[in-house]
Amino acid sequence: MRPDMAYSYKFLLVKEIGDGVFNVQLNRPEKRNAINLEIWDEIGDVFSKLDTDCNCRAVILSGNGKAFSSGIEVQSLAEGLTTFEEDDVARKGRQILRFANRMERSFTMIEKCCKPVIAAMHTYCLGIAMDISTACTIRYCTKDTEFSVKEVALGLASDMGVLNRLPKIVGNHSWIYEAALTGRHFRANEALQQGLVSRVFDSYDDLMAAAKETAKVIATNSPVAVQGVKIVLNYARDHPVDDSLRYVALWNMSQGQTNDIAESAVALMTKGPKPIYAKL
Repeated sequence: MRPDMAYSYKFLLVKEIGDGVFNVQLNRPEKRNAINLEIWDEIGDVFSKLDTDCNCRAVILSGNGKAFSSGIEVQSLAEGLTTFEEDDVARKGRQILRFANRMERSFTMIEKCCKPVIAAMHTYCLGIAMDISTACTIRYCTKDTEFSVKEVALGLASDMGVLNRLPKIVGNHSWIYEAALTGRHFRANEALQQGLVSRVFDSYDDLMAAAKETAKVIATNSPVAVQGVKIVLNYARDHPVDDSLRYVALWNMSQGQTNDIAESAVALMTKGPKPIYAKL
């Protein structure tokens, strides 16, 4: 099936832009890509599919139009919550838990997708968009991008991943508490200083050009190695060193037998071109 036929969504644009790189765009430009319940589910679906698509080796996640995402569409969330009609507190609580787990799984699929995902953010990355970005592998932004951990302004502690992943990304816990407890906006230079993003660009065109270049470089490497690096680093982030060493040893017990190693070694020793690696 052609990728443009396999990936058909109401609020996402999915394009194979060549060399094993896919671009997933949040596509509600008239709403500055505000996240409603439909796009929420679509995000989980597309990254579940990309995880096993052998034509995909790296993904760029960006926003179509004037912003990456202005955050949650409050009306959509409110409408979703009104579907819980149980009078019994225990039963209503279980319904809400199932709803939250479903929503959480959608964003977690970005992280669990074995293909590296580059978040290319511009103008706004607010509230729930921060949850999305922290699930990505690499984060780039434009110099005018505004960020916020905004859920406190809605009277709740975010349960979609940002409070769980941000401490793994940013080492300054005082800064994390301040940002999450105030809900204040902060700009790209502060995001770079704190380690939330790794690169900042002058314009959207520069941002996308760099994201595509990074994705294409990743895509030229062995997919066995690339996917192994993401999976092992994700594991190492959440486990002690001894456990992580055991995990990578078990991983390479099979994955270290790939023919890609011999092909890479020959290219390095002969100073020849990088091999064209088989799909995975």
